[in-house]
Amino acid sequence: MFDYHIHSNLSFDAYDSPVRCAMAARDKGLTEICMTEHHELDYPYNETNCELDFSFYDMEIIKAREVVPEIIVRKGVEVSLRPAVLKRTQESIKGRGFDFIIASQHTIKEKDPYFGDGFEGKTLREAQREYLEEMLYDLQNFDDYDVIGHIGYIDKYLEKAAGLTGGGGPFTYADFHELLDEILRTAISKGKGIEVNTSNYFVYDYPTPHPSIIKRFAELGGEVMTMGSDAHFSDAIGHRFRDAVQLMKQCGVKYVCTFEQRKPSFIPLEEL
Repeated sequence: MFDYHIHSNLSFDAYDSPVRCAMAARDKGLTEICMTEHHELDYPYNETNCELDFSFYDMEIIKAREVVPEIIVRKGVEVSLRPAVLKRTQESIKGRGFDFIIASQHTIKEKDPYFGDGFEGKTLREAQREYLEEMLYDLQNFDDYDVIGHIGYIDKYLEKAAGLTGGGGPFTYADFHELLDEILRTAISKGKGIEVNTSNYFVYDYPTPHPSIIKRFAELGGEVMTMGSDAHFSDAIGHRFRDAVQLMKQCGVKYVCTFEQRKPSFIPLEEL
């Protein structure tokens, strides 16, 4: 089993070292992990520097590989997409030797749903549409990634949202089918994919994206798909991966990918 979305204390919001993460993954029976540290340019909510220290990261990856040789440790990054920093973000990660890059939409008009603001005077569906529209714009103008991170991130934090009006809940494919098709086709046309993010199981009974979106990605011919816990502490590594594998099979997915030097390998789900 492979966890391709893990944060260590090199990310501004996580806790355990890469070595500790690798040890936890090994102890849980995983054979491969990819560290995917946050790289946030001008993050609007944090006065500290949220950009990744690439040199220190390289040293910590080497240390994790040396201390925990029983598993494969890949070097990845999770970049935050925002229209104001797309070009700078792409330039900043160029030539850094990453095995894998996640492109994630963490903000909507400079507001992060995690903090529950930026929703005043909007209906839930209006806020979700803005999230997807900004994601589409960013993906149309940013190419240096391998998978789109946690499509549906906004819905993890609905309980925190202040000022929302109207009813509804987490969005499905049917709610924004045209917009989601554009997003998925944009990724597929560039040879990119999506991740199945199991951190959503802490809130709902399914991962992100919603199963209907995973199914649609497969129907459109999407092939590149990874699985990640989005762990910010080592105990969450590999969270509910068996459940996610079964769901992916039900959605028509045949493979899960691992990466080395940005090149995917396709592992049949039947082998997991």
